[in-house]
Order: sequence, then structure tokens, then C-alpha cells
Amino acid sequence: MRNTQKWGFVACVLAFWAMGGTVTAGVEEGQQVFAEKKCITCHTLGDQKGAVAQLGGSLDHVGGKCDAAWLKAYLSDPKSKISDVKMPKPQLTEKELDDLAAYMSSLK
Repeated sequence: MRNTQKWGFVACVLAFWAMGGTVTAGVEEGQQVFAEKKCITCHTLGDQKGAVAQLGGSLDHVGGKCDAAWLKAYLSDPKSKISDVKMPKPQLTEKELDDLAAYMSSLK
């Protein structure tokens, strides 16, 4: 029994470590999606400011306000979460949504 518990613990640690690598990759890829889709055009982030940043506002610390699941739902259909939002529905693949949500949730 003791040996089984030991291997179960090792498996949990390895699974946790593997998930951490995936999250980091998602964040990095999400940052690329953010740049490729020119999200900064309508937003500010740190010292970056888009041409029409007043429309979308600041994304600083958005990850501390919303979790990745909410962000993904919002990004897939903004009006489903905030009816009077100005953000149009972006054309993103499921992977792009996951990655962008991971990136956005890292902004704390």
C-alpha cells in the first residue's frame, strides 16, 4: 500500500509539472495572438497604447479580475457577457481562444 501511495504522489507531481509547461506555452502563444490580431489597437497595456485605446480601455491587471474561463467566454462572444460592449466578436480558432485567455489571465 505504501508503495502505491508513493507512485501516486509521483504521478501527481509529474502531472502538475506537465500542466505548468502547457500553461506557459499557452501564455506565450496567447501573447503572439494578441500581437497578430492587433488587440492593442483598441486597448492599452502597460506603456503601449493603441490608436483608439479609449474604446477598449486598459487591460492591465485583467487577469486579477477575471479567470481564464470567463475571459475565454468573453473573447468568443463579448456581447454574451456584457450586452453593451463595443468589442466586436473576434474571428479566433479554439486554440487561439485558449491561448489568448491564458495570456490575458496572466496579466495580474
